[in-house]
Amino acid sequence: MELLLILVGQTFYQRLVHMAEDKLKFRSTGPVHPLTGQPVFDRKHFGGVRFGEMERDCLIAHGASANLHEKLFTLSNLSQMHICQKCKNIENVIQRALSIPTGRKIRGLYCRFCKSSDDIVKVNAPYGAKLLCQELFCMKISLKFDTCLC
Repeated sequence: MELLLILVGQTFYQRLVHMAEDKLKFRSTGPVHPLTGQPVFDRKHFGGVRFGEMERDCLIAHGASANLHEKLFTLSNLSQMHICQKCKNIENVIQRALSIPTGRKIRGLYCRFCKSSDDIVKVNAPYGAKLLCQELFCMKISLKFDTCLC
């Protein structure tokens, strides 16, 4: 006959409380990081949920490219840049009243490099790309942009 040990004692159970409304996370627009223009990522700061490469690849595979463009570009970090089509520069365009050497005042967009207010277009670009252009311009690296209507 085999001898078995039986342990007897108090057992405490604690029910886990998971409420669905506490787990719910959504955001259409909200606060963004001041340097990068990206949405903040923390729940207590009313930020967004991380959207990585695998999620992006999944949406591309399912043919939801319009939804992907809206979530990652239009609602996330859309910015606009003014580009002169003659000299193809971004950093030379100013938007204010300016007296030019001919004596007349230019109101609105004006390119200081080619001294023209014609052929200036507004393009939509991610804020990260605009920030990169500004950082490169600070290092005296100028980028040229070819613009065309799609």
